Amino acid sequence: MKLIFHIGAGKTGTSSIQATLKANAPVLQARGVLYLGLMFEHSPARLFEWQRFGGQDEFLALPQAEAEAQFNRVLQATLRRGREAGVHSMIWSSESFFDRFDAVLGPLQRACEQGLDLAVLAYVRAHETWARSAYIQWGLKHKTYPGRLRSFGEWVAHRKPLFAPTLARYDAAFPGRLTVRNFDAAGDVVDDFCEFAGLADLPLERVHENHTPDDTELFLRALFNDRQDSDALPMVFDKAVGRLLPQAASPTAFLQGLYPHAADIEQVARHAHADRQAIDALLVQQGQPPLQIGAITPKQPRIDDGRLLGALARLCIANARRLDALEAEDQRLRSGGEPL
Repeated sequence: MKLIFHIGAGKTGTSSIQATLKANAPVLQARGVLYLGLMFEHSPARLFEWQRFGGQDEFLALPQAEAEAQFNRVLQATLRRGREAGVHSMIWSSESFFDRFDAVLGPLQRACEQGLDLAVLAYVRAHETWARSAYIQWGLKHKTYPGRLRSFGEWVAHRKPLFAPTLARYDAAFPGRLTVRNFDAAGDVVDDFCEFAGLADLPLERVHENHTPDDTELFLRALFNDRQDSDALPMVFDKAVGRLLPQAASPTAFLQGLYPHAADIEQVARHAHADRQAIDALLVQQGQPPLQIGAITPKQPRIDDGRLLGALARLCIANARRLDALEAEDQRLRSGGEPL
């Protein structure tokens, strides 16, 4: 049995690799390859509650001895049932274990002693670009800390990008089994991963996830998360505000669609020709100059986007918070609470 353990690091295309593997699970299984997911949620041996998407925190909160024992049970049962099902290769992709590996190294080492062909794969990128991308992801989009938003300088002071100690630990635990790839030089990281895993010839549908939001969306997310006292998952914003973003045209484009065009103004002039002649006769009779017809340039919108965005964003966030409070009160009343 071969096991590819893809440990990340985060912000090196891991979400796209995982989404591609999940979307193509039937194609992989036909080749004898089983994608285990992030927390062995796709393993044929489902033994513990943490074996689900998002279960890493539950697993990592276990005492180390208990976590190691549980992981060993899952690993051994997965390998055994995989062999029985004709699987020859498995892929485990989870960046959660890039630097929190204490509970999994021992069981993996023992499995290697029993004949497991283990390959550990890590992608690394330039520290500066990693820090910038990671800050947008975990400092702004998904706020992973309590309190107000931290600036990049404040955030990176608590999360300095250091990869070598982790790579050295894996290399020491599994001599000759660690492969380190340069994310910046890899091109399409999904293609690079498939090449490494021997899947390049399969007709796999590529899935690319975790696109960086544009500055408009990022501003709204930052303003929203800055008002959250605890950490804030991206779906909290998506539920309250984000679902409206794809439908929003720019203010300039919206007004341009409403303002009169040159053809519209010419049509008004044609319809008013007789009326203008009558008015001009009255004006001349009373010693006034006739109405002047000059070149009429269609009005162009001039919107202060910064001012508008700031005002609307604050209004939007305020209303979202009010709605959230109303929904919480509604839920409390439905559960039998007394009106406030």
